[in-house]
Amino acid sequence: MQQLLISAITASLLIVVTLCAITDIREHRIPNIVLLPALLLAFVFNGMLSGLPGLLDCFLGLALGMAMLFPIYFLGGTSAGDVKLLGVVGALLGTEGALIAGVATYLFGGGLGVLFIIWRLIEPVLAAHIAQIVRPNGPTSSPLIRTMARPNARKSEFPYAPAIAFGTYYSLWHLGYFSPVMG
Repeated sequence: MQQLLISAITASLLIVVTLCAITDIREHRIPNIVLLPALLLAFVFNGMLSGLPGLLDCFLGLALGMAMLFPIYFLGGTSAGDVKLLGVVGALLGTEGALIAGVATYLFGGGLGVLFIIWRLIEPVLAAHIAQIVRPNGPTSSPLIRTMARPNARKSEFPYAPAIAFGTYYSLWHLGYFSPVMG
């Protein structure tokens, strides 16, 4: 039963953080409709896994995960959805997992942030070259080419959920959660 619950926690986390990362990249939002059921599952799984101590660790993981991103949210560097997502990760993984995922999220966020800045610097040059090569409104150009050829076609907001996803993947690996899943 314990292996089944650990596998359920692992699968839930993989689905939630991956879905939220994709949604954040595409829509710049993290849907509560994904987070709330995951939070409820966190309490169910951890309660079944360890009883009252599991529920307490779930609650403390939730609080720690949210607390790790709250200062950045307060300063306007991230959204409330990111804070809630790392809280859900903490609830599913407990305090140790929340701490590992939170620190790894900061590291991945820094790396992805640098890549994002580099992309924002080269994107206008790349778009200008594409616009010279392909007529943006021509019948043969793809939607991607037409989007890239338009200046300021996309928002310049940095989606932070992918960093949380990578931090969560690392935390799952570090804590050995993939072992039960992979056999």
